[in-house]
Amino acid sequence: MRLQPRNRFEVDSDYELLASLEVVREVNNGITIDSAAVTADSDGNKIILKGMPMAKLTASGKYVPYNASGTNGSQNPTVILKRTVNVKDGDEVVGGFEVAKVVAARIPVTVNQALRDKMPHIVFA
Repeated sequence: MRLQPRNRFEVDSDYELLASLEVVREVNNGITIDSAAVTADSDGNKIILKGMPMAKLTASGKYVPYNASGTNGSQNPTVILKRTVNVKDGDEVVGGFEVAKVVAARIPVTVNQALRDKMPHIVFA
């Protein structure tokens, strides 16, 4: 007889992002994602993965995924996205972390020294 619990199903985006709960500060009232600035995939979805560094556009004040070569504010990330979101139907307000210790391997972009320098309040472990 098997007494150990087993997973019946797994949710892809239900992985733990935080490496520690010691010092965590979330964005008050969330961030607004600019759906017009997010490119769609072949199915028309505009999915931004959990853990994506987000940057504020200088023109609109809304957030977009981090783009290292951007010139519109997207090159300066300040927030780590708290959950996966699809913005195909318009702008969404979602939660994010301003200060946290996160697992670098679970961030959907390459965590290099340039990203670490731009996000001094996020510790990539």
